[in-house]
Amino acid sequence: MDKEYILKHKDISVLFFKLNDDYELSEFGAILDEKRLPFGLKYLNKKEAQFKQLSDWIENRGLPRGRSDLVNIQHDMNVKNSVELSFGSYALNLTDHYWVHKSNIDLKWNEINFFDNNFKEIINFDISGVYEDNKDIFIAPDLTVDGSLKKKWIVNKNKRYLLKGSRYDEMQEPFNEYIASNIMELLGIKHVEYGLIRNESNNMPLSICECMADRNTEFITAQTVLDMELKENRNEYDRFIQICNKHGLKNIKERLDEMIIIDFIIGNTDRHTGNFGIIRDANTLEWINVVPIFDNGNSFCHNINTINDINKNINSLCRWMGGGNYEKLNLISHPEWYKKDYGKDIINTVITGLEKSELTRNEKKDILVKIIKERIKLFEKSLDMMTLA
Repeated sequence: MDKEYILKHKDISVLFFKLNDDYELSEFGAILDEKRLPFGLKYLNKKEAQFKQLSDWIENRGLPRGRSDLVNIQHDMNVKNSVELSFGSYALNLTDHYWVHKSNIDLKWNEINFFDNNFKEIINFDISGVYEDNKDIFIAPDLTVDGSLKKKWIVNKNKRYLLKGSRYDEMQEPFNEYIASNIMELLGIKHVEYGLIRNESNNMPLSICECMADRNTEFITAQTVLDMELKENRNEYDRFIQICNKHGLKNIKERLDEMIIIDFIIGNTDRHTGNFGIIRDANTLEWINVVPIFDNGNSFCHNINTINDINKNINSLCRWMGGGNYEKLNLISHPEWYKKDYGKDIINTVITGLEKSELTRNEKKDILVKIIKERIKLFEKSLDMMTLA
């Protein structure tokens, strides 16, 4: 029998919907506050399209299908799929202020949200599943976090931190986050700061960063921003800038250009419209700024092992616009803050970071440094051409 739920933003009711026994959307109900829908409004009043938007939102709210330990987590928690997992935690997360509950119960945001209330740690980095003594616990942000890497949230001195591991034998991703963070610190680019720690029991490297949202602010993805208007022959870059400008945000092009520059230099192959966007006031819905750059682990040829294949990766995939990161340099304006002396400092930052990665072969480290040098040369050459133009 289908069950009715209500989607809320904090304590404000947004819409009703129903799920079937397999936790699939069966009915898109009444919209109570269209301004607070968790997706863009370009399909407003188009029922079939909005049904698909809500269905995608529900599907993407929890652990993704590509998560390496998802099958084991579902088995341990005795659930059908990741939607049942996330709805067991009321679809709460530490990114935004949306949540759901069955329409016949009465709950308040301040009683259960993860920003104000402590929570259990569910995920264990030592095993492919959850802690043995936590199999009956459903309300935890570990079960509603996006991304394919194994992750867990912790609370330390009342601050929320995200820990991330790796999928590959050389375990490069945590080091990549750390290196990219240090490069952006050097260049004065706003970013989420990543550190390195070790799992106590097995010495596994993990990246750690503080939660970028809080009880009054939330992250809204670039996909949601882009879905606020029809494309109208605009590329994703121009459309994102124009929509942000309409909502009062300034210097959007400069912030987007910084991201393009960093993604080219580090060879980020996983920049998509779910890991950049804007920060919004969760109470007034006012747009505050572009989100600081985060999620840079899929870089520095993290999943490539042979030297011949690494040598072919001067360019890298740009997921959110297609093609390569190098070609996207054609979109940017000359960043006045960049100085040619930065090239040496970037290389030294890369070398220092790679030295910490004991599982990455020295041969691979050497070729990566060579590739970063080549990317910096290409970037600086493109700057020279901008100056001549």
